[in-house]
Amino acid sequence: VCSSDLVSFAAEEAGYVDFGHFTAAPDSQFVEVNLQPGLMKFASKIVSNQEPEVADMLKNIRQVRVNVVGLDDTNKAATIERMASIRSDLEKKGWEKVVTARQGKNQGGDDVAIFMKTKDEVIQGIVVTVIEHKGNAVFVNVVGDIRAEQLAALGEHLDIKPLSKLKLQHHKDKAAPEKEEKASS
Repeated sequence: VCSSDLVSFAAEEAGYVDFGHFTAAPDSQFVEVNLQPGLMKFASKIVSNQEPEVADMLKNIRQVRVNVVGLDDTNKAATIERMASIRSDLEKKGWEKVVTARQGKNQGGDDVAIFMKTKDEVIQGIVVTVIEHKGNAVFVNVVGDIRAEQLAALGEHLDIKPLSKLKLQHHKDKAAPEKEEKASS
């Protein structure tokens, strides 16, 4: 399978987002992780005995892409502009923005947006975009057919903090109807 076949496969997935290619700043961090279906299935088999819930989730994930781009004067404006464009495009294409968090510079200055593409009660894709006060831009795309609680578990296992926080939101969302039911009783 050649790399263009993998790109075609991913592009056909409803939850796939093409971030394009990034330019690394000369003296800054640059990380690119691209986990394809074969590796996700392999990971599922490895953890199946010890963590069957994680294994089930991994079976439904077809791709995970993570980019961390260190920012400096050579790439900061272009990277922030690309992030704004990606966020705008996702909203235009019907992705739901589920988290927006912006802190002022004196509070750390992080800027986070998380989007989900869903069909029925299944998440087909998630995109996490972050501008960190430490001078990094983070782009994450998870593609598959997964539930929110599975995505939070993935975030915990891959140490992707914005995804692991989805569990908190998911539990809050579930708790709200219970409170309403008790109030109406």
